[in-house]
Amino acid sequence: MKKIILVIFLNLLFLPILVLAGGTNCPTEGLVPCGNVPSCPCELCDIFVMIDRVLDFLLFKIVPVLAALMIAIGGFMYIFAFGKPETISQAKRLFTAITIGLLIIYGAWALINTFFVIIGLSDFGLRLTGPDKWFIINCQ
Repeated sequence: MKKIILVIFLNLLFLPILVLAGGTNCPTEGLVPCGNVPSCPCELCDIFVMIDRVLDFLLFKIVPVLAALMIAIGGFMYIFAFGKPETISQAKRLFTAITIGLLIIYGAWALINTFFVIIGLSDFGLRLTGPDKWFIINCQ
């Protein structure tokens, strides 16, 4: 029952964020890049752009905020444990889980980028355009 309430709460929390993230300009704003105006119909490539924008939104806007919030909660738990060993160990487990989660989330991208560098698809250059940016989807 608690899990169902948690899922409902998280859906009610994040659904308005995803709905409000939509924009009015076709290629530049919002999570869904097409269909907002008649001159911009949806195509197959727009599905991949939408998935890319949703992942970018989650990875760069939601995950850091949630990680900071969880670190703050763990810090409060650690400070206000008042010497209770079970609360201190729970706070330490929370810090460990946050660290492992962030390593998995951002380490996966680093691992894939390193793989692409090894096979020659990309390099570690700092150019803003070109083959270095394998993670940017262009539908032109």
